[in-house]
Amino acid sequence: MSDERPPAVEPVRGEDPEGMAPLAEHLRLSPDDPAAHNRSRNKLILLLLFGALPMLVVFIVVMTSLVNGPPEPGRGEASRSLGEVTRYCTYVARDDADYRLCLERTDARLPERERSNAGRYARGELLRCLPDAGPRCTLR
Repeated sequence: MSDERPPAVEPVRGEDPEGMAPLAEHLRLSPDDPAAHNRSRNKLILLLLFGALPMLVVFIVVMTSLVNGPPEPGRGEASRSLGEVTRYCTYVARDDADYRLCLERTDARLPERERSNAGRYARGELLRCLPDAGPRCTLR
């Protein structure tokens, strides 16, 4: 048994002296390196934009809906009925006094049931005023 040792192998540049694969560039940089600092800052910005910001928006929407409560069930229907009554009265009124009286006394369900030209105009079935319309109806 001879005391011969194998010749020392010099590591190739970029290789680990123990014969391991070289480290990736981002692992070789020290934490004090400005490039590593910039990458960390950019990652934090991306995390905030795509992670925290959407969560903040969802939180605000949920809190707003909790404060306001559920929508009122007939709210959209009431505004549609009011619009129909206004169009109905515009079609049938002969003067301003007649128009105001019509707005005060007309039931919101009347334009739905009415089969006359005024009812059809109020529901949007007629797009123009016909000869039987009053002078307030200007879409002829």
